[in-house]
Amino acid sequence: SKMEGVQLKRKVTLRRKEKPAEFTFSGLLKVKLLWQSSTDLDLCMFFKKKDGEVGGVFSSAFRQKKSDLGSLTEFPFMLHKGDESEPEAGGESVEQINVASLNEIDTAYVCVLNYSKAIDGEEVNFAQDSGRVEIQSDNGDYFEVVIDSEEPGHVYNVCSIKNNNGENSVMNEGVVMDLGTAFDKIPGFSLICE
Repeated sequence: SKMEGVQLKRKVTLRRKEKPAEFTFSGLLKVKLLWQSSTDLDLCMFFKKKDGEVGGVFSSAFRQKKSDLGSLTEFPFMLHKGDESEPEAGGESVEQINVASLNEIDTAYVCVLNYSKAIDGEEVNFAQDSGRVEIQSDNGDYFEVVIDSEEPGHVYNVCSIKNNNGENSVMNEGVVMDLGTAFDKIPGFSLICE
């Protein structure tokens, strides 16, 4: 396995209203969405840079642009591994975003979308999909944020990652919103809206 030499720490589940969990990484940060239903969920990462510019990485299906998946070797130094959710053992679907650097980023927002239901205007409750986001650093930090809100809405802001001069922290946000609210509240979200 590629993780040789990395002592994986115990998985820490971040609950709501807890203080942020701090972590360090120097190589690669893996952000994974895992879920158990047949729903097509989309993992996206939006961000605000230190200079105020906004952006995001997300499935190339939204705008039919391969560049939306990002890049590990040039800005935004994040790469969405694509929408082909390969079920893992245990039948979970997976989408993953790798992050090589947060140096230019102030805050990143890890979001999960139920885009097909949003387009069709169907009600959605994320808790039914038994989803969770796992964040794993190359230093062995391993966090899980459970997607458990019963609130209706098509966008789930699962957690945020704040870069405080190289010290990073993950905060469980657990906020459900509709597309219009996400457009207003999440920097970079407007990229995937008409």
